[in-house]
Amino acid sequence: MSRPTIADIARAAGVSNTAVSFALNGRPGVAEPTRDKIMAIAHDMGWSPNRAARALSTSRVDALGLIITAPYAELARDAFFLQLIAGVERMLAESPVVLVLKIVESFEDELTAIRQWHGESRVDGLILVNPRPEDPRPELTNRLEIPTVFIGKPGTNEPFSSVFIDDALVMDTLIEDLAARGTRRVAYLHSHAHYSHGEARLAALRRHREGLTAIDHGIPSNSITEAHAAIRDFVSMLDLTPATTFVCESEDLTLATLRALQDLEINVPADAGVVSWESSPGLTLRSPAVSTLERSPADMGEAAVDLLRDMRDNPGPGPRTRELECPRLHARDTLPANTQG
Repeated sequence: MSRPTIADIARAAGVSNTAVSFALNGRPGVAEPTRDKIMAIAHDMGWSPNRAARALSTSRVDALGLIITAPYAELARDAFFLQLIAGVERMLAESPVVLVLKIVESFEDELTAIRQWHGESRVDGLILVNPRPEDPRPELTNRLEIPTVFIGKPGTNEPFSSVFIDDALVMDTLIEDLAARGTRRVAYLHSHAHYSHGEARLAALRRHREGLTAIDHGIPSNSITEAHAAIRDFVSMLDLTPATTFVCESEDLTLATLRALQDLEINVPADAGVVSWESSPGLTLRSPAVSTLERSPADMGEAAVDLLRDMRDNPGPGPRTRELECPRLHARDTLPANTQG
């Protein structure tokens, strides 16, 4: 015996196929007595939803999308995104939901991909990264009604859901910890200050602090070789008499900084300290082991999936946010001993 269809139920109930579809999917537009009649007939006929048809009608395709805008060469060296993806996949492991990954090299391509995925009903929700000042993506995803979680906080008046760390607080806390260890000058080396998290870090870095100087320098990130040369030129112009600690935004910049200091015969940590904003085995297991902020991109990925699940299971107005704990400094070989004890 073939499985009953919506058309079969419509004939038995004496209503249109549309009325049956609305009733079975809990949509408005059907009178309650008619809805009850349709549901009773469907039950008696042993009707169950066709998974493929339901995916088309409700946009439930058991897929989450992650779009990353970055040059391919830079992305290949960036451990942050690998750890983020690992966290997402860990949360999806026990479910039928799959991760759909899209890597593009321009922000316009990212906006195009969002529109295309929506038009083709490719994903049930989005995870988006690297929020920007005046970010247009929250307005776009709200208008398209795509459940979306940002890793970080976009600069916009549009409502948005996000998993974030307070980057200004992280910078403030890091500087306090470094000052307690004897640092009198912090030199922050970065490449992406045009993102919202970069601007928050710089604003915190530039706040006046008695007895401590803070400077920053943007470094080109097209290649490690180019970054190394730029850092070497920058360091060679500094007077390292004050106790200086270089804080590096990424693993690449950290490794380039260590090499530049070695080239200039600057001893780490006796002449200058080095801290990486990112933590990875490539930094913590090398010799000397690099001091890092213990930030986990995998935790961000897990929290983003959890937030999307909450948005699905508990629909309602208003954005959802989750602030993760402020990461703290883990001092290793590239920082001098704590002068306070």
